[in-house]
Amino acid sequence: MYVSYGLGVAISIAVYVVLLLLGWANQLLRVFFIICGTLIALMPYINALSKVIWAGFFFKYDTNTLEK
Repeated sequence: MYVSYGLGVAISIAVYVVLLLLGWANQLLRVFFIICGTLIALMPYINALSKVIWAGFFFKYDTNTLEK
């Protein structure tokens, strides 16, 4: 959950910056719905990526097990 929250915040900031560059960030409600829609659309990818990142913290690659 911690990693997916961080990814969600990073994606939200990235979407907001893109909206700023495109000039679409003048209405707060529009920005909110675009960010929410983006996060909902990317939810499966965010969950999968957060699991991979979290597993990378705790599972180490051991080359000795492959040699046996």
